[in-house]
Amino acid sequence: MTERPFAGDTARFYRRYRREYPPELIARLARFSESGRGRLLDLGCGTGQLALQLARHFSEVVGIDPEPEMLREAELAAAERGIGANVRWIIGRAEDLGRLEATLGRFDLVTIGTALHLMEPLPTLGEVQRVAAGGEVAVAYNGSPMWLHPEPWARALRGVLEARLGTLDDIDFTAEALDGADIAMRELGYSHIERWEHRFTEAIDADFVVGHILSATSTEQIPPGQREAFAQEVSKAMAAVTTSGRLVEEVSVRAVIGQASQ
Repeated sequence: MTERPFAGDTARFYRRYRREYPPELIARLARFSESGRGRLLDLGCGTGQLALQLARHFSEVVGIDPEPEMLREAELAAAERGIGANVRWIIGRAEDLGRLEATLGRFDLVTIGTALHLMEPLPTLGEVQRVAAGGEVAVAYNGSPMWLHPEPWARALRGVLEARLGTLDDIDFTAEALDGADIAMRELGYSHIERWEHRFTEAIDADFVVGHILSATSTEQIPPGQREAFAQEVSKAMAAVTTSGRLVEEVSVRAVIGQASQ
């Protein structure tokens, strides 16, 4: 397995094809910035989807991610939105928070958006607890793996993926990560732990499906030279099971929110 799963083209696909979090979640998290003066840390920020949506609600935003190319894409996304004065990006991991604590200070809200499955919940939320002491921590997931949906287009997608990557797991890693966050928060003494969920349906197309999948597969799994062929395989497979060409995805956005102990 590559040590840089989100480098190269994957980072560019991530910025373009990861959907925004729904306004309902943004409104829920914005409450933790009193009068807009709060400080936000987005750990595992990727290309900045969650951090940039929340940026106007906080006086200072820090995004941390271990992949430099993801952070370069985050800077581009920020520039496109005219955001920059109150946002900065730092290369790092959860285990670096102890080293960075003295310079970063304390945050009113720490978010981990669609990323905890790449971390160890207990030590990660233990590190987070220090920089969010008395503040809030939110672990959020913006949907589940596409290939787990029951719709015919999703089953067709799964067939293409398994032909290239081998058998895929039937377990929803997003649900596992949220359960892990809940358990870790309780073990670490977080309080006011809340399970939050919002469901909606969204019309999508083959281009979005392909881009979304390529945002989650490394250039070792599907090399850049094979990505056009992969796109054609997916489009052909899904066209064979849909008559209108229109696809609908049921999206479940879920979060575990807790208050870090002082």
